[in-house]
Amino acid sequence: MPASTSYYSLSLFSQMADGDPNAFKEIFNAYWPQVYGTTLRLTKSPEQAKDLAQDIFMRLWENREKLKGVQNPQSYIYILSRNLVMDHLRKKVFDPSNIDFLISYFQGDAAGPQEKMELRELETTLRQAVETLPGKVKDVFRLSRYEGLTHEQIANRLGISVVSSKTYTVRALRQIRYYLASQSDEIELMMVFLVFFCR
Repeated sequence: MPASTSYYSLSLFSQMADGDPNAFKEIFNAYWPQVYGTTLRLTKSPEQAKDLAQDIFMRLWENREKLKGVQNPQSYIYILSRNLVMDHLRKKVFDPSNIDFLISYFQGDAAGPQEKMELRELETTLRQAVETLPGKVKDVFRLSRYEGLTHEQIANRLGISVVSSKTYTVRALRQIRYYLASQSDEIELMMVFLVFFCR
């Protein structure tokens, strides 16, 4: 976003913080295509996308007193949108075919250095969770999620049955969820879990 546009948004944020509805309307019009486009891509439902986007802007207005301290309006709206999206991910209001888009969304240009660092830390925690898996459970999980092998291929490589491969995968996912829930913010960790492993 050009510096002049960013400065203009900063000025509008300041006016919104003072309760100016016209400033809110201008911010709404400026950022609606971006926010609605993202929510539509995530939900693939115009109705759900509209509700989700409207909720994002409603929260922006409801919390307008906090806007005076905002230095980067675009990043602020991104974070607000991200948090609401994560709430919906937790409720499974998303299409599983959007995994690649989710990865790019949470690592996109709109995310600042802090957000990207947080995501890397969450990914590290996720990898640590995988390391806690026992023997064959870990082997099956890695072959399934990291190498993309089918249960038939895994069974042939490890000398186990297809049923065992499926059973080990279920056990792995359950154990990883328990590990993540015990480590940190469950919502964010579960978001990363959904993005990287529920394929």
